Amino acid sequence: MKALIVADHTLAAEAIRRELRHAGACEVLGYIDGRRPCGDAASAAKPDVVVIDEMSPQTPLLTRIQELRSALPSAKLMLVTVRMDERFLAEAAAAGIDAAVAKTMHPGRLGVLVREVSRGNVFHTFAPVAVERSCEEFGLTARELEILRLVAGGLSNARIAAKLWVTEQTVKFHLSNVYRKLGVGNRTEASHHAHVHGLLPHAPGGAAVSIAA
Repeated sequence: MKALIVADHTLAAEAIRRELRHAGACEVLGYIDGRRPCGDAASAAKPDVVVIDEMSPQTPLLTRIQELRSALPSAKLMLVTVRMDERFLAEAAAAGIDAAVAKTMHPGRLGVLVREVSRGNVFHTFAPVAVERSCEEFGLTARELEILRLVAGGLSNARIAAKLWVTEQTVKFHLSNVYRKLGVGNRTEASHHAHVHGLLPHAPGGAAVSIAA
């Protein structure tokens, strides 16, 4: 299996590359910067599967997926994302992805899922993911909600960045939006608000793929 990584910074690309070591018989062809058009470079690499990081809000993710699908009609496109909401996954599927997995999955599992997707051994579906009404009322995005939940769980910005494969600056950017929307001034107040208003899940969510029996 030949795998290609598309991400918008080396930190995320390296994290994915490490995960692919668990795939077995996987050759990582390299990393393409998703901040720029990448269809031609991907086509030249001739991968069997492309692992696409969700990337920053400034990167036109759906456009990149469309480019990759056009350039690689037979390759499997697999998105690694923190946004597991129905609308976003439907848009990503329409753009051309074959599967999506959550960034919050247990370390070491991504490589196995990539391998099974590449072999056609995975049934993947984009089922609706419930988001609490209170989240909608405060205008939080799925990414902001995920970061708020991690903050409420006691994680530092550095640990959140590592867990979600983004930079600390990206975490700070989303966290500032959370503070503004909730009308709070710090992590403690944000965590308290999340507990009081039911923004925390009763159990952690999972990936939107499952390995077929």
